[in-house]
Amino acid sequence: MHGRQDLRFEGDGFTMVSLYMIYFSILSFVGYLYECLAMLIWTGEWDNRGFLFGPVIPIYGAGALAGTLLFHYSLKDHTPMMVFLVSVIASAVLEYVVHYGLEKAFHAYWWDYSKAPLNINGRICLPASLGFGVAGLLIIYVINPFLIPLLERIPKELAAFLGMLLAAIFAADTMLTVSTLSDFIHRVERIDERINERMDNFVDNHMESYKGIGDTFYTAVDHMQESGKKLIDKRIEKASDSLDFARSYILTRVKGFKGNKAAKRMNHILNRIKRRIKRKEDE
Repeated sequence: MHGRQDLRFEGDGFTMVSLYMIYFSILSFVGYLYECLAMLIWTGEWDNRGFLFGPVIPIYGAGALAGTLLFHYSLKDHTPMMVFLVSVIASAVLEYVVHYGLEKAFHAYWWDYSKAPLNINGRICLPASLGFGVAGLLIIYVINPFLIPLLERIPKELAAFLGMLLAAIFAADTMLTVSTLSDFIHRVERIDERINERMDNFVDNHMESYKGIGDTFYTAVDHMQESGKKLIDKRIEKASDSLDFARSYILTRVKGFKGNKAAKRMNHILNRIKRRIKRKEDE
């Protein structure tokens, strides 16, 4: 079709991979801008989207690259309707799998469609999938014809340098994000374990002493629970205050935690971190 531009860079394998990396990075950034601007229009507030620290959403870059290669190598005689339908279905599958995988890995979620119409477990919804279908058309018929010729003009040595640089940045960002989330979850789970251990020790040590005087015993238990809450608040404050800006910023990208016993505590700390950052931004 007129105006279509296939992703078929020429050159050796390393150069092609480098250009693919540059293309992936650009579309990941474009996806980030799209998400943030969409939320700005929808809610009236700027909302940093995405999983990583940097201003990128890799699911967009991966989807754009995979879709463009698919239409070049496997579905060469594609039509706009085919591009739209494939983009809708593929994006829904990809979004659901990524959401499910991140939730299982970190007990966290970065987007929630539970209030949107025709959603499945809050992970995907028809309006968003249709939006990705339109995005697929824009990528194949608008962005690629403009972007790919520009990338093809990049000198081989510069393309190799940029490809390696971007790959290194993505790797470092991913490592920082994963380590931040893993450490955060581990620390909160340790808080839970210590509080539960103290409660268990209290019950074990005082059960016999208070046997037969139930009211006194339960009053003591209530007192212990109240002390436990104060201890939790202190540990939460310590945990949130000890995070540097980068790690705090990564955690603010998370919309919430669920799926394990410590999720409530994690959400408590997360909200505290978000409030702290918001106060600093307002100062």
